[in-house]
Amino acid sequence: MKKVLSPLTGAALAVGLLLGLLAVPQSTAAPPSVAGAQAGVVWEVAQDVVRDEDPEPYGGSWRRLDDWLQSRIGEIAYIARKARGIASPSDVGRNLAVGFWDITGLNGLRTQGYEVVDVAALLKSDPQLYRELKLRHRPGIERFLIMRETNDRSLFHKDEVLVDGAHSELRMLIHAAQYVGIQDIGRLFNLYSDFSPCKSKCAPRIPKSTDVQYAAQYRAAGYKDRMKGLLDAAGRATKGDKAIHEEVAREKARMAQLKEANTERRYEKARETNKVLRTDQGGTCGSLGLGPARSGVQMAALASAVRAGCGEGQGVAESGLVRALSEPVPEAPGGIDFSALELRYLSDPGDGSGLQYSFQAPASTTGGTSPDLGVEAARLTSDAFFTWLQLDPSAYWVNLNPSEPDRITDPRLGRTDAGRVLLEADLQLKKDTGRLIHPDSTTGRRFWAGLEGRCILTRVWIVPSPAQVRTDGDRLYILDAPLDVKMESAHRSQLPMGQDPLNCPQKDEATERHNEELFRSLVLDRLRKDVNSAPQYADLRRVYLARVAAEWYRDLSRSEKTTYGDLVGRGEVGPWATRTDWQPRDTFDAYVESRTEGEFDIDRSETHNGLVYRATYFYGGVDLAEVPLRQVSDGSFEARYGSLSEDVGASLKRPSPGDASGTLWLGSPTPRQAAGLGPPGDGSSPWDLTLRLLPFAAAVLLLPLAVLLLRRWRRRPLSTPAAVSPLRQAALRSARTRPHPQGDNHVVRGREGPGP
Repeated sequence: MKKVLSPLTGAALAVGLLLGLLAVPQSTAAPPSVAGAQAGVVWEVAQDVVRDEDPEPYGGSWRRLDDWLQSRIGEIAYIARKARGIASPSDVGRNLAVGFWDITGLNGLRTQGYEVVDVAALLKSDPQLYRELKLRHRPGIERFLIMRETNDRSLFHKDEVLVDGAHSELRMLIHAAQYVGIQDIGRLFNLYSDFSPCKSKCAPRIPKSTDVQYAAQYRAAGYKDRMKGLLDAAGRATKGDKAIHEEVAREKARMAQLKEANTERRYEKARETNKVLRTDQGGTCGSLGLGPARSGVQMAALASAVRAGCGEGQGVAESGLVRALSEPVPEAPGGIDFSALELRYLSDPGDGSGLQYSFQAPASTTGGTSPDLGVEAARLTSDAFFTWLQLDPSAYWVNLNPSEPDRITDPRLGRTDAGRVLLEADLQLKKDTGRLIHPDSTTGRRFWAGLEGRCILTRVWIVPSPAQVRTDGDRLYILDAPLDVKMESAHRSQLPMGQDPLNCPQKDEATERHNEELFRSLVLDRLRKDVNSAPQYADLRRVYLARVAAEWYRDLSRSEKTTYGDLVGRGEVGPWATRTDWQPRDTFDAYVESRTEGEFDIDRSETHNGLVYRATYFYGGVDLAEVPLRQVSDGSFEARYGSLSEDVGASLKRPSPGDASGTLWLGSPTPRQAAGLGPPGDGSSPWDLTLRLLPFAAAVLLLPLAVLLLRRWRRRPLSTPAAVSPLRQAALRSARTRPHPQGDNHVVRGREGPGP
């Protein structure tokens, strides 16, 4: 019989329920575990009531999940563990993170293998996840990406120090920035991690606006036992759950797609990297430096090695640079800044297959930059290196002079990216000079206040400073390769006809020296610092490092047989022509336009005397014709760079940490070495092995022929002149005429026919 409540009792229950709802704490704490769907509905309604009246705090909150399956975020994390086979209590050493990234308005992202969610659709399909992500208070988020990432358990020894693999949160930041294309980590609006992000490495790199959930406090007392308990409870609760099984299957399908995408990316980076400091002239990749192309049988024997060395087919050349470009590496748990990639080591080991090389790049703390920047930086270095080999040093100059539009650069250099970089650096130098001396800037005000005379006419240009190098036979270490910025006052008498647009009056030498020193102290030092460290000159520094390497390689090729020695001085730049439609006149026109707009032609009236002071920097350039190389002594090298050889050698196979400055060495062996082959003649290559086995092969092939000839010889009549030697023939004739004991009719004859 149904029990009917009295009106008074009903009213009391209603008030109690209302008070209970209003008493729900307004925090980000997870709801207590409740039994039954009705209790879960009550909690959701309570959250809505609180949020409507006083919105729940969001942005930078941290909370612990007491039960994975009571939270959609926790459920997503547990399903990810199940799909990866790390959902048993024994798998607590594997940490998983789930990131929710706002990708609204972003185009060109590489999202294959990741779950992309439309917020408007989510409100209907999964309202609980919508609420937990607090998307009501983030109306600007229209699409987001869910990224699941596990930690890297790989370990290695570096100078007797054990280095940890990257934590899951750090690997996620790297993946988002380098491999998906999300450069702003502030787009991570929600993060789940099995263990709370560690205070030293991970937490400082998580945006302050990101909400964080975790299952256990990292390294707190009993934190692993807590994880074991959560995994055990979730496993028992989901045993035989069909819906969980289906979600796990979908996650596995996404994982397969992601693996396919990552594998393809790795092959792509390997193929691109193989073109760095390599040229197909001479068949570097096709023959692995073993000489001219061989027969089909011989090439088939080399096919697997070629694939491994060239990154084609099913083989991928293992090298430090390829690994850094294609996957997060524990050596750089915060990512790599590929925008600062620079060539610092080069060697021609004499095996004929190409060059060893190693780049340096700084480690990052926020995910690094896209590997595509690294590929472009390496390609630019490679193209510049071969350009410097092909052209005579007399062609290594550019000139931005508004009165000389037909003398911008050497025509061949002007077809290459090396020429483009030099011209753009010259233009950038003029722009930076104009900004520094602008009267509205701090430096500009000091400059104008100290200037003597009515105007200053100055030439500014970029030249090399002595490069500090270490050479060891066929190895070059570029330890330091600074650039310098020179200046000098341009006297009217020194200027060609028509190059004095300001009609600047002749000044006495004391005034010129004063103005030069003023410019040198306020402007020149700043320009020199920018040229050697600022991002806008990064390509110039790369091109110059290639110039240093090419200068050394030219000298080496005079005394040693090198892989690319025959390219020196040819003057052929076609293979390294710019991949863009850029022309030298484009940069020249940009300079003229900036100059006419006032960037380099600054007027300022002085109210105390009404004079107009003007300054211009209308010609200069970049001149890399001379590169002084200064050899570092044995003692200095050992004292300052003691482990450099080992670091570079290790970088040929995997990224290798350098000194304490946080740099990484990213190297690559020659194609022959990448294929696991030693120098020609050492017996390690298939061709060398063929040569060694040739006598045995010949013996095996000739043995049947020898047996056949022997049998034919035995069957042939000995009396036949062609088959018997002259001495044997004489003996046979004598035997025919000699009397036989059995009678005159018996004559000894050569055996005919098969006989016994």
